[in-house]
Amino acid sequence: MLRRSGLLIVGVILVAGLTTTPAIAVSFGPIHRVSPPYAWNPGKSLVATPTKLLTIWATDCPPPSGRCADDNGPRMGVFLRRSPAARAKPDWSPARRLSPGTRQAERPSIASAGTTVIASYVTQRSYLHYRASDPRELWVRVSTDQGKTWRSPVRLSRRGRRVDYPRVAIGGGRLFAVWTASGSGDIRLAWSDDLGRHWSKAKIGSTTSTPFGRAEGFAGLPDVGASGDNVAVAWFTDNGGRQVALTSATSGDDFAGATPTVLTTTSPNRGPQYPAVAGADDPSDPRVAIVYTTPAGLDVVTFDGAAVSSPSSVFTWPAMVGGVRYLAGYGPAAVPFGTSGLAVAVAGCRRNPLGNPPCAPLAPGSRTDVLYRVSPDDGATWEAPLRLTNAARGPYRINDEPSIALTGSTHRVSFDRYERRFRRYDVWLRSST
Repeated sequence: MLRRSGLLIVGVILVAGLTTTPAIAVSFGPIHRVSPPYAWNPGKSLVATPTKLLTIWATDCPPPSGRCADDNGPRMGVFLRRSPAARAKPDWSPARRLSPGTRQAERPSIASAGTTVIASYVTQRSYLHYRASDPRELWVRVSTDQGKTWRSPVRLSRRGRRVDYPRVAIGGGRLFAVWTASGSGDIRLAWSDDLGRHWSKAKIGSTTSTPFGRAEGFAGLPDVGASGDNVAVAWFTDNGGRQVALTSATSGDDFAGATPTVLTTTSPNRGPQYPAVAGADDPSDPRVAIVYTTPAGLDVVTFDGAAVSSPSSVFTWPAMVGGVRYLAGYGPAAVPFGTSGLAVAVAGCRRNPLGNPPCAPLAPGSRTDVLYRVSPDDGATWEAPLRLTNAARGPYRINDEPSIALTGSTHRVSFDRYERRFRRYDVWLRSST
């Protein structure tokens, strides 16, 4: 089955002690699995509320039985777990199914602000006999108590139509969801001002991008992020990797007819190289970060309600990190923190010893690690990057699709972790010490 990266899987790393000081002193304890076996997510899957840390993922061998999915049940589904945010080693609750047990569902996304959480997923008709032409429908659920209880699912996309990989956000009390209408190429935005009871929808852009092939339809892989009334949406406009962003200081009320800012005129666009958008973890911080691939590396800009900053280069390929040379990267995540901090994660691709392209995770010989980097001054300077995984050691040769959340001063990064032939793929956790 298709993934946002064309892949599966999840793991989580916790990074603590990142401040606005020039140095980072971080050490890690042992890695712990977060999910049952055979789970994954497509990024934007980890959030923090005032007292909880939440992770969302899909699995095709759902709990509690762990029996693998078919078209008669059990069915592939989207699950959530919570932990007290203050726990250095999270104490995860039992997995809760957010998607209905009667439907096949994956492609999850999650966002939070205060005690409000929004989660999304996409349903499809079949697990064993997936067809690209069949409907892929977007659903959202809302919680107002940090994910303890959830309102009934609401379908946002048109019945019987197809979407790509939706993303969600919350800012200034407004809920957002963004996706590509795969049949038309329209970039669609939905928003709610009453905690998801009613939704407005609009076309805010378009794309001709087909990174998963024409049969799957158009996929601009848009993302949305918000902080207060500041909101940004970024997406691919074509197969050449042109990426653009819409920004608003009025909760998106002026998106209709607005001209997007061009982030890059060309870049890799094979699915995993999607842009990522996230608002600040602190409600008093107005910044929204947009991180995106370029022909040379990985750049980030921020929007503070007045202007989009000049691009800052997070990585220029090739790059040496932890004694390993990385030739390219994909699947980024970013979050503003503190008063002027920026944290960025990306999947970094090692040289493939068998001669295959470095960022082809399913190719024999592929090795991919999650890389992490912090700026104390909104991208003016960057501290030394960290390598959070070691793809040189099996069985997990691919580590990608990072997500970032903050609980107090602790930075947490979730990511997919799997063996190339998918004999293993799980959600993992590593805590700073």
